[in-house]
Amino acid sequence: MSLLIVNWSLSARALDNPEQKLAEVIEDYVITRYPDWIGLEIRVTFKHANKIFEDLRGVDEDADFEIVEVYKDFKPVGNVIFPIKVSAGGISKKLFIRARVEVFSKVVVAQKGIKRGEIITDEDLALEERDIAMLPQKYFEKLEQVVETEAKTTIPKESTIFEWMIKEIPLVHRGDEVSILVTAPDLVVKTKGMVLEDGYLDKKIKVKRVESNKTLEGILISPDEVEVKLK
Repeated sequence: MSLLIVNWSLSARALDNPEQKLAEVIEDYVITRYPDWIGLEIRVTFKHANKIFEDLRGVDEDADFEIVEVYKDFKPVGNVIFPIKVSAGGISKKLFIRARVEVFSKVVVAQKGIKRGEIITDEDLALEERDIAMLPQKYFEKLEQVVETEAKTTIPKESTIFEWMIKEIPLVHRGDEVSILVTAPDLVVKTKGMVLEDGYLDKKIKVKRVESNKTLEGILISPDEVEVKLK
């Protein structure tokens, strides 16, 4: 690297802040890979890089910096070693720099502990900035996405709320009585029945006819009606 810097140091327009330049290059690369993160705060923290910064101070400010993907599934987030090719004056050199890349966004978190089976209200929740770069599960960015859902598990205070932690509140519960509308071309028959499982609006549900104990599968169309279409 030193011979390369000797050649580059002849430039009258030497790079003044290589740390900032490398951070910008990494941020641009992250945005290119994850366009949904445009507008979010991307924080790049370098590790053990002082020697590299010193060497790069002699590089022309118009030098080209390019992150080289060393393997197909290279992910530029978390703790990463970035391979970067620096080119100027017909000379190129590859360097490796350690960095931690964090991406911050406001996400829904538990403002207090929530017990399994509780109906979640807006008083249980808050929006807080968290590093989302390495979050593997589906998280939420709006309170209304979580309010009026049911906790599937105990959720500790200050935990990020993930999709697997909550479920939609059932419109009907197992054992509830409903009207079963059996429909076919030019035919509608209404009878009494009982739901055999928790049910959700416009979703499939199993019901049992009271008079025959016959099990049918239909669509829950209201809190007290299930439609069964005959083919």
